[in-house]
Amino acid sequence: MKISLKEMAKRLSLSPAAVSKALNDYPDISLATKNLVKSYAKKVGYKANSQASFLRSQKTKTIGVIIPDITNPFFNKILKTIMTLAQKNNYSIILGNSKESFSLEEKLVNQFLQQKVDGILMSLANDTSQYKHLENILANDTVLVLFDKVAKLINCSKVFVDDKDGGFKATEHLIKKGCTKIAHFRGGLNPQNSIDRYLGYREALSVNKISFDPNKVLITSSGSIEQGYILAKKLYESGIEIDGLFCITDMVALGAIRFFKEQKIDIPNEISVIGFSNTMAGNLVYPSLSTIDQKASKIGAEAVRLFLSEEKMLKTENRLENQSLVLKTTLIKRESTQRI
Repeated sequence: MKISLKEMAKRLSLSPAAVSKALNDYPDISLATKNLVKSYAKKVGYKANSQASFLRSQKTKTIGVIIPDITNPFFNKILKTIMTLAQKNNYSIILGNSKESFSLEEKLVNQFLQQKVDGILMSLANDTSQYKHLENILANDTVLVLFDKVAKLINCSKVFVDDKDGGFKATEHLIKKGCTKIAHFRGGLNPQNSIDRYLGYREALSVNKISFDPNKVLITSSGSIEQGYILAKKLYESGIEIDGLFCITDMVALGAIRFFKEQKIDIPNEISVIGFSNTMAGNLVYPSLSTIDQKASKIGAEAVRLFLSEEKMLKTENRLENQSLVLKTTLIKRESTQRI
């Protein structure tokens, strides 16, 4: 026989409100009371009535997560961490894949708000340049945490890596390996991470007194292996000579390497290649791919932590000060840049 919250409160000599608050980690309930209630609830097999819980608290214990490319190993790694920590904290996940489309991203946000999610964690699509849908999330008193591809103008919590520093590290690594004619396959003109990685590339060239050639910068629309192959072919057929290549993602770098190998170009001795993300695939190919580690699991963990912090503060009718967490990147040296 199922036990009700009211009956459990009676057995513990507590008010139903105190038991409910203890189960939901309200800050005005002592740790001793929380432990007592949770221990007893586990002992008697108490299960909260989700519909009644929503009517009382207006909380659904769900988080909407929007990623721009579900096939990208980097986002899969972030998602895995988010799902693990959400489950640990008794939240369910509703997943949306924007497919790098602003219109689909906007539609997903509206759907999640209609479903009364407690928060939305998202990485913006490449063509997102308008932010009214993000402002609607905040106006709805729903927690918003942006990660990886963020909008700096939106007043919400964010977690991302220092992309400019990562771009600088990648380009400088190629320079230290003797490269002087370095190309860059960058992302689109809208995403902040694409802009910052490009700026890091430019700065590394400038610091090392290497002239910038705009013809060596090509834009990828999707960050995929196919795009890397296409851009490498375009650069090769243009006759522009390069000895180093910095790609915005590992997937783009792997596509470029595939094309160069088909042309019997020696990687890394003729062209050194470095990616960005540190996906598993980069360590499984030959030559293994040098890359910039942007700490996908850490991004996912911090995004959940920020959400939980804001949810906790909302229970006290206070809003946590928005935080921007900027994580440091790490250079991973592998065979694709280790010249003989």
